[in-house]
Amino acid sequence: MELKNILKFIPGFRSSIRWHMIIAGIYYLLSLIMFASGIGVGLFSLALPFTMFYFADLLSYKKKNTPIKNVLIPFIISFAIMVTGIAATPPAEQSNIPTTQESKTIVKNNDESVTKDNEVKPTNTSNLAATSTPQDDKHATTTSSGILKVHYIDVGQADSILIQTPGSKCMLIDAGNNADGPSVVSYIRNQGINKIDVLVGTHPHEDHIGGMDNVIYSFDIGKIYMPKVSNNTKTFEDVLTAIKSKGLKVNTATAGVTIDLDPSLKIVMYAPNNTYYEDLNNYSAVIKLTYKNTSFLFDGDAEDISENEMLAQGYDLKADVLKVGHHGSSSSTTPAFLKAVSPKYAVISVGAGNSYGHPAQQTLDRLAATNVQIFRTDEAGTIIATSDGNTITFDKKASSVKPHAPPTNTVNSNTTNTVKSSNNNSGTASTVIIPATKPSTSTLVIQNPSGSIGNDNVTVYITATGKKYHRDGCRYLSKSKIPISLSQAKAEGYTPCSVCDPPQ
Repeated sequence: MELKNILKFIPGFRSSIRWHMIIAGIYYLLSLIMFASGIGVGLFSLALPFTMFYFADLLSYKKKNTPIKNVLIPFIISFAIMVTGIAATPPAEQSNIPTTQESKTIVKNNDESVTKDNEVKPTNTSNLAATSTPQDDKHATTTSSGILKVHYIDVGQADSILIQTPGSKCMLIDAGNNADGPSVVSYIRNQGINKIDVLVGTHPHEDHIGGMDNVIYSFDIGKIYMPKVSNNTKTFEDVLTAIKSKGLKVNTATAGVTIDLDPSLKIVMYAPNNTYYEDLNNYSAVIKLTYKNTSFLFDGDAEDISENEMLAQGYDLKADVLKVGHHGSSSSTTPAFLKAVSPKYAVISVGAGNSYGHPAQQTLDRLAATNVQIFRTDEAGTIIATSDGNTITFDKKASSVKPHAPPTNTVNSNTTNTVKSSNNNSGTASTVIIPATKPSTSTLVIQNPSGSIGNDNVTVYITATGKKYHRDGCRYLSKSKIPISLSQAKAEGYTPCSVCDPPQ
C-alpha cells in the first residue's frame, strides 16, 4: 500500500492542506510523549482524534458516498483504544506505586533464621509520634559546626540507626520491624530530615528491613545498599516493590565498599566477605565509620563466621563504639572479635523481655570483662551518641509513647555523671554522659474526656500521592498503601476518605 493511501486514514493528513498536516504532526508527537506519563494517557490522547473524525464520518458517510465499512471499522478500533486508555488511567487518588500488601509476614525458625534463597533480585515508614513541620532544607542541621550524631533508635527487638553528619548529610542503617516503619519515619522527620542520602539494609530479615518500604515511600532517597542475597518473604518483596516504584537501584553491600557520604567521614564496609552463607545473618553488612579521632562499628547481625572472616582479612576493626552484633546473641561478639575492636562503649539494640534471651549473659560477661560501658535500648530507649571528632557523649532518651522503652518523666533531670576514658585511636579523652537517675517506670494514662477509648492510636492508611486517609480495604489503596497512626495522619493534614469512612 502506498504512503498516500495510508495517510488518507489519519486525521490531519487526509487532505493536502499543509498547515493541517503540520498541526496534526505536532499533536501526534505530543501524544507519543504522553506515553511517558502512562500507557493509559498515551493511548487516550493518540486515539482521541481518530474517534472524533471517524464519528463525524459516520454521520455523513451517505452524503459522501463512502462505504460504511471504510468508516465503521476504523471508528470501532479507535474507540476501543480510547476506552482502553481511559481504563488504564488510575484514579486521581491513587499513585503509580505498586501495592504494599496488607500484612508483612516473615517465617522464622529458632533465633530468627529464615529460609534462604541465594538468587539475587537486583530489581533494583522514632520514638516520637509527633510530626515535624516540613522544612525547606532537605537535611537536619547539626547543633553546631563539626558535630556527628548517631541515633540508635529504640525499635525493640530490631535495629535502626540514624546518622547525621557534620556536613548535614543523612544515613540510615536498617529500619526495624514492619510495625516500626511509621515510628521510624516519624523519628527521622522530627530531626528535620526530608532526604536520606544513604540507606542500608544490612540483611533481609524483617527486624532490619521491615520498615524500610515505609522509609523509601516517605523520603527522597540517594543510594541504597543491600547484600547480594534475596529472601522469599513478603517483607523482602515489599522493600523491592518500594525500590522499584521510586526508580532506584540497589548497590551491592560487600566487603571493600566505601560510602561517599561526607568528606569529613570515612565509611567502609568490612562484611560480607563471601557469596554464600547458610545463615542470612552472616550476609550482614558490617560498617565502620570514622570521624577524625573517633570511630563507630555497626555489626548488623553478623555472627562468629562473619566475624572470623573479618579477622582473617586483617581489617582495622578498632572502634570506640560497637553496635553489638545480633542484639547481643551468644553467637556474635566472640572474644577474638571483641579484642580486635577494643571498644570503650557498646550499644545493644534489643527488646525488653524478648523470647530469644537477648542479650545473652555470655555476651554481657565478655563486655564487662573488658570494662566496656554498655548502653541498651530496652533499658534506656533511644540512645544518641554525639562526636566532635575527639570526644563522644551519650544521651539516653526513653520515650513515653514507645512500648519498647520505659516511660520517662516530662521534666528531665539535668544531673549527670561524667566518665572519662582514653580514646582507642588517638589517646584523647572521651566523655560519656550518664543520667544519674533511672527513668521512672510508672505509666501515665490519659483519660478521654468522654470516658471512652480514643481512636488516635488506630492505624489508618494513606497513599503516596493522595491527601486522604483510609480504612483498610478501601479501593483507593489498590496501588499504594502506607500505614500511619490516626493522630499522625490528622497532624499531617490528611482528611478522611468519603468512600471507606475511616475512624475520625
